[in-house]
Amino acid sequence: MVAVVVVSVIILLSPALANFVIQHKDNPAITILQPASQQPKTMPHEELVQHALDLINKDRTDLGLLPVELSSNQAAQAHAEDIFRTKQISHWNTKGEKPYITYTQYGGKGSMQQNIAIAGFSAEEYKQCLTNILVDCEKIEPLPTIEELQYEMMYNDEECCDGGHRNNILDPRHTHVSIGIMYDDYYLVFVQNFENNYGLNVDVENSEIEISGTLLDGELDYIGIYYDEMPTREIYEQNKQLMYYSTGELVAIVVKPLPPGYYYKSLQSYNLIEANRWTVQGNSVNVMFDLADAVDKDGAYTLFTVVKDGEEMFDVTSYSVFVNSEENN
Repeated sequence: MVAVVVVSVIILLSPALANFVIQHKDNPAITILQPASQQPKTMPHEELVQHALDLINKDRTDLGLLPVELSSNQAAQAHAEDIFRTKQISHWNTKGEKPYITYTQYGGKGSMQQNIAIAGFSAEEYKQCLTNILVDCEKIEPLPTIEELQYEMMYNDEECCDGGHRNNILDPRHTHVSIGIMYDDYYLVFVQNFENNYGLNVDVENSEIEISGTLLDGELDYIGIYYDEMPTREIYEQNKQLMYYSTGELVAIVVKPLPPGYYYKSLQSYNLIEANRWTVQGNSVNVMFDLADAVDKDGAYTLFTVVKDGEEMFDVTSYSVFVNSEENN
């Protein structure tokens, strides 16, 4: 029996400054039968990716949304290959990195949110299929399997995952998606990394951070800094069974400096950092601040730049910076 499984996506909310909240929800995976295929075909990877992109954009345009462009970021493909090797569906890779950390490692400058789905046998059954201990193993045909996984994420997602995959696919703020696909006769991994690319770049020199560019939409509101432990194999082992991921611990928020004589209200749960530079001229943005003001231990510090468009707030960067005091000594 070949199963199809999808894993819940992070739900990143961007409400008011003092109420930045992440939804944490452990949703069980769903399992359905894979349609029979007597003669599976090997397809060029580029053709599979294009087919997956077409399915995503059909679902979006059918509901009046703009299509997303294909991103060249390779984090989704690397994640698909990682899951294929382990046969363990997880938002953490085997290095212990969350998706947005890997996205940064592969050069991502925007923000991203991830969907994962698999079709195939359990790890033990997979081995038995390969060694012919199981002689009647149903083989995967990639195109219809990708179609089914996309359908499951769009239309059978509420019970399993509180609509997380569907909401991610249909997020009107997404501009790009990178797609990871890895498969053989008995197992297929399908990863979607949706991106918000709104024209901002993140530059790091020592502890000095500069976020600049021409913002394509919205107005800069603030920058949230979130902490994760340094990624390790142990972190992966601790979290690989989880069906969700969060953005770690909020440790600081970077805000626009106030005029002389005005002060922000002191907050106890996280640091409030007034930027050294906060220049906004039309759509042109240039912000500089010292990350050291948010750092009190080694790990990964991720910069979520939040913009406001009317009453709506959304993030346009999820850039991770590693802090390792041992390497600096």
